[in-house]
Amino acid sequence: MAAKRERGSATKAEEAFNAIRWQIERGTLPGGAKLTLQSLSDGLQMSLTPIREALRMLQAHGLVEYRPHHGHVVTRYSIPRAEEIYLLRETLEPLATKLAAERASDRELEEIQGLHAEFRAAAEKEDGEQGVVVDLNALWHRAVYEAAHSAFLDEFIDRLWTGVPYQAIWFIHRRHRSVLDHQVVTDALCGHQPTAAAAAMLDHIERGKKATIDHLRAIGAPES
Repeated sequence: MAAKRERGSATKAEEAFNAIRWQIERGTLPGGAKLTLQSLSDGLQMSLTPIREALRMLQAHGLVEYRPHHGHVVTRYSIPRAEEIYLLRETLEPLATKLAAERASDRELEEIQGLHAEFRAAAEKEDGEQGVVVDLNALWHRAVYEAAHSAFLDEFIDRLWTGVPYQAIWFIHRRHRSVLDHQVVTDALCGHQPTAAAAAMLDHIERGKKATIDHLRAIGAPES
């Protein structure tokens, strides 16, 4: 998730990785876009060495592909890819939410409540910036999953969120439904109700899956 909180100082390669990933997730670099070392170096004002390493990292995460005689390109998002990613999200994210309801500290629950309040306020502004809303959405999810206190689960979920450009295709018209969904999850977490929290998160992800698949079909994304 691009909105993931920073932990310690990042290397130049990690900075480049995060910057390029942010552009991919935002849709600034769409699927199929060609990535050249020089253009990225110029745009990020970095030397070629960290850019080269960042491209290797992006390729390992499935965000970038290397094509012989063509170079690096942003991965195109097909419907089967999205369906597989959501299948895994439907398994892992409710599990993380369940664990969060069992393990979250009072401070973490306060943070989750605070982020939800910020998200709700931003979503209620009819003229608000979509970027603010989607970033707060990601931060709320991140806070929930971090509260599960499972490093492996946290890493797997982060990889899944990079599998589709969630910010580029986040649907601003669904923000009010998302506010309601987040409230149900937040209430269950604060009530230390693991089963209810997991079920609410699953419902939320399933709604997101339908919207994403419908959108990909509407724009003619590959069916295979």
